[in-house]
Amino acid sequence: MAHAQTEPTQQERFEQMQEEAAERKAEMEEAREEKKEEMEEKREEMEANREDKKEEMEAKREEMGEAREEKKEEMEEKREERKAALAERTQERITNLAANVSNRMEAAITRIRQIVDRFEVRVATLQEKGVDTAAAEAELAAASAHLDDAENTIASIDALVTSVVGSESPREAWVAGKETFTSARDSIKASHQSLRNAVEALKASASQQRDATTSADNDETEDEEVQSDTNEAEAAE
Repeated sequence: MAHAQTEPTQQERFEQMQEEAAERKAEMEEAREEKKEEMEEKREEMEANREDKKEEMEAKREEMGEAREEKKEEMEEKREERKAALAERTQERITNLAANVSNRMEAAITRIRQIVDRFEVRVATLQEKGVDTAAAEAELAAASAHLDDAENTIASIDALVTSVVGSESPREAWVAGKETFTSARDSIKASHQSLRNAVEALKASASQQRDATTSADNDETEDEEVQSDTNEAEAAE
């Protein structure tokens, strides 16, 4: 004869509930640990990415510094070659005028190029913060292209001056030769305008991003930095 199944006692039901609660607690604890480990891995990955980006930007700054030094040495060599090639007394007036104008233009190119280089770093920094820098980058590319045009034009000045002072009528030849300097000057002005456009574009994008996401303290810092770029761009010409 089968025995009737006995109902668990109140104590047994209580112990069973405790066991189930303990199992649920263990599962929740295990899930929290897994989530904690996952977040830690993400933090480490983000930190590694930040370090990689920092090293990349540092390498870029060093590369730009080396390029500026090389360009400076190249310009200095050209200035010395210009002086040596145009040493005749009868050539002094036109030679000195051409050298002064070209040197001022080279100095303007160097100054604007340095601002462009620093501004590129600023653009990369704000891009990391989510600011839309496409318009500013396009204007910076245009500024660099105009500077390249100016440098290429100035590179032909040695041959131009040699031709002018070697002609039968240097004064008349110089009137036509000034068009080369005008072309270089126009390229420098265009570069300066593109740089100012880049500053204004970045200021507008930073303002939009600020209104949407950034804190007041960061807003003030970014505004001050972009305003500094604006002042430099206005003084670069």
